[in-house]
Amino acid sequence: MEGYTSEKEQLESFRGWWKKYGSAATTALMLAAAVAVGVQWWRSHAASQAEAASVEYQQLAAGLAKNNPQAVQDRATRIIGQYGDTPYAPLAALALAKIKMEQGDSKTARTHLQWVLDHSDEPAIQHIARLRLARVLFADGDSAAALTLLNAAVPAAFATVYEELKGDIHAATGKTAEARAAYTKALAALEPGSAERQQLQMKLDDLGPA
Repeated sequence: MEGYTSEKEQLESFRGWWKKYGSAATTALMLAAAVAVGVQWWRSHAASQAEAASVEYQQLAAGLAKNNPQAVQDRATRIIGQYGDTPYAPLAALALAKIKMEQGDSKTARTHLQWVLDHSDEPAIQHIARLRLARVLFADGDSAAALTLLNAAVPAAFATVYEELKGDIHAATGKTAEARAAYTKALAALEPGSAERQQLQMKLDDLGPA
């Protein structure tokens, strides 16, 4: 009888708990299930998007190889518009910027390069876009904006390129001391005897004695 009473009490206790919290518990379970389904759908959707973007980018690369600017623009625009959340979109924007520079449209090229800076999560792609944008700004006569863009935290792999470009800008604007300092930093990051080092040394020598 004791066991029966205990089971009965447990059942009554559970009924009381369910009456009080059952609705909330059901809602929580439904929410958890919805979240799980949503996550699974999103992963599947993201994989599908990436795969489709990959196919489009292969066609874009083929257009670049065949020197077909219109094909590149069409594919790149489609990738950015339809697959903007995939890693292929920043690459497409870089390709668009290249085409626009070749067409003499530096303003649109700057827009595409800035898009890469604003949307890419890949540090290497960001540095490539920043360097290209700085070169475009420099070529357009906006040396101050180019130097501001180059004042960023730089990993060792990009240190030489950043410093060399800074040196080029300073040299072109008559700031010899700053150019010499930038070229010296760039040289320090290069292996002795490399072709890049010889080219940099020539730039440094052209500045004259300190």
